[in-house]
Amino acid sequence: MESTNTSELERLVSRLSNDLAENFFQTIQVLSTIINFTERFYEGSHSRFVSEKSADLARLLGLNSEQVFEIKMAGLLHDIGKVGFIDSSLYKFPHEMRPNEYKQYSLHPELGKEILKAHNGFTKIAEIVHQHHEKLDGSGFPQNLKGNQIHPGALIISVVDYYHNGVYKNKRENADNGEARITNTQSYLGNTNNKHSSVIGFLMQKKGILFDKKVVESFVAVVEMDRRKLGGKTVLRVPVNQIKPGMVFVESYHTSFGLLIAASGAEATSDHVKALVRFAEAGEIPHKVLVLADPEVPKK
Repeated sequence: MESTNTSELERLVSRLSNDLAENFFQTIQVLSTIINFTERFYEGSHSRFVSEKSADLARLLGLNSEQVFEIKMAGLLHDIGKVGFIDSSLYKFPHEMRPNEYKQYSLHPELGKEILKAHNGFTKIAEIVHQHHEKLDGSGFPQNLKGNQIHPGALIISVVDYYHNGVYKNKRENADNGEARITNTQSYLGNTNNKHSSVIGFLMQKKGILFDKKVVESFVAVVEMDRRKLGGKTVLRVPVNQIKPGMVFVESYHTSFGLLIAASGAEATSDHVKALVRFAEAGEIPHKVLVLADPEVPKK
């Protein structure tokens, strides 16, 4: 009888754990979808890029799996505090903002923390989000933290966030003009080359001052390797059900109601493929999409 009760208890605990985990991930998906609507002034998904690259960096820097997960989720949700912001606080860079716009913008780490800490499972993630604009020398915000007062995850996200903002954020007047026509990988890389070089130069100049030295050097190595890999690929228009993990989306694909399904520059995953197939069947996106792929992949 005792062993039977023990087995039932184990099944109950397992079921509760699975239910809690599912609830946690559903909450993340909902919040991530909401954030997508604040990213219309970017080429591709800002939050997804920050999330994936921050997780890559965390692994490279030797952080454990739990820390990597927290940093990945914090990267995905780091701008949740911008939900409901006026457009000028979304498309402008901080130095271009009027005082009232900058005041609103500077609130988003605090607002993000307040939103996330309402869920017990987001406590550590909320703290990283709260600190992602802090700088080593204390010139960041909202707490003017210095050096090792700053969470390692926030130091990582700070670098990746700065890079993606500098390279892939559009001015408002350019946001609705559509993406440049991509005919080969050189034109794809050429569209961002000047911005990329400028932002990397700034990060290298400010490493050890504003940004963590190891994080900057590791990030630069990762992003330069990524760009070299893209140089060896070709542009193909591929049916959505034939997309393979590792292919890179050339264009961003949105539903008719503005939901970002695949972001320009993002690597395809199995989740991407499922979503693309579902929305293509519903007539929300094309049945074939442009990707960068290895040359040996046959054109369909």
